[in-house]
Amino acid sequence: MSIELAAGYDELSPGHEFPPVAYELDAEAVEAYVEAVGAEDRAHVPPLAVAARAIASLGDLMELPAGTIHASQDFEFVALVPVGAKVSCTASVVKKLARGPMRMLTLELVVSDENGVVVQRGRSTVVLPEAS
Repeated sequence: MSIELAAGYDELSPGHEFPPVAYELDAEAVEAYVEAVGAEDRAHVPPLAVAARAIASLGDLMELPAGTIHASQDFEFVALVPVGAKVSCTASVVKKLARGPMRMLTLELVVSDENGVVVQRGRSTVVLPEAS
């Protein structure tokens, strides 16, 4: 079994597709999020919690050095996700930009339920510090 190493900024280019990341939106994690934001619906995962977990899954796929900033996000919430659901996130590089010490990546993310039905899609931009 081979383990894929996280990709660094220099290895990425527009069109690069990361392998899908699957995970469960378990009750414990959802409850912590719901308590923190004061949400009322405890049967479904808050849409922003689904988006946050999708963005966090990128940390396993690409090198995010200290000083990386999550600059923006734009998500479309297509369907509610029940607590305990198993979902899969796919991500690809849409844009790569380097200007002096500033390096930016815009990533497109698609979150699907275990039946392959899209529940969220969107874009996230991260700013990475200059390589040392």
